[in-house]
Amino acid sequence: MFDPFIVKASLVTGVALGALYGILAVGLVLSFRMSRMVAFVHGGIALCSAFLYWYLTADPARTSGHGTNLAYATKEWPKAPAVILAMLLGVGLAALFAWVATGRMANWPRVTVTTFALGGMLIFTGITQEIWPGAFEIVPSPFGRGRVTIWGANVSHHQIAVIGILVFLVIVLHFVVTRTKTGVQMRAISDDVEAAEIVGIPVRKVSMGVWCLSGALAGLGGVLLTPMTRLGASVVLFVLIRSLAGAVLGGFRSLPLALLGAMLFGQVEAHTAGGTFGKISSGWREVILMAVLFLGVLLVVRRKRSQFRLAET
Repeated sequence: MFDPFIVKASLVTGVALGALYGILAVGLVLSFRMSRMVAFVHGGIALCSAFLYWYLTADPARTSGHGTNLAYATKEWPKAPAVILAMLLGVGLAALFAWVATGRMANWPRVTVTTFALGGMLIFTGITQEIWPGAFEIVPSPFGRGRVTIWGANVSHHQIAVIGILVFLVIVLHFVVTRTKTGVQMRAISDDVEAAEIVGIPVRKVSMGVWCLSGALAGLGGVLLTPMTRLGASVVLFVLIRSLAGAVLGGFRSLPLALLGAMLFGQVEAHTAGGTFGKISSGWREVILMAVLFLGVLLVVRRKRSQFRLAET
């Protein structure tokens, strides 16, 4: 039985969740188009940036280690500079990884480099767990604790900001990709790396710039994620899987399809968790989400096959 209030609240929550997944999915698609590998390392980057933001902004008296031998000497900095530093950390870690993956490993098999990206994620995860062992924290939002009522649902300023940031990113990226020289170079590299090198496009320089941008988005995603859940390695990496699933729907090439997939996942998750269809266990929730993913992939593949057959005709 449908409850109109639950449906409305879940719709709004689903948009916010989808926007969060979409921010990370954008970085995954951009890095894949430049290097043809799945950038699992973005999960580790998001985790490192999230921990740095928490460390710089949290009240030490409210951390899980307060009063124990695991006390965390957090700094209570203003949130704006902490967000900037967290994004800069994402840029630095992504640049370090790209320097190896697109330089020394440029001609290695893509499966090998993707495995290296997975290893990078695990390394960054291990580093954060070594510095802040056992931390599972409530993180302050950079946008405060305010809430408003939208369509009968109680929505936080943080959720509204996440949606606004995604809309801004989509507009800016669309302009850059379609209206600038850099965007033309990005599309050329994405279509054919060898041909782009032949015509004189600085492939390494453009790729490094895109990787830095995707690292900044991963860092921002980590910062935006934790106030909506909690800060912990399992939470951040779990969200990365959601973002990967959204990127899969776009074949890791289409930003619009990746964003559509992220929004679809956000809506399904919000409605199944919010009780729109009654009480659903966490296990069945994952089954439903994966079923949606498989159905979406099948529809995308069928659509591409139809286009290919039409082109042949």
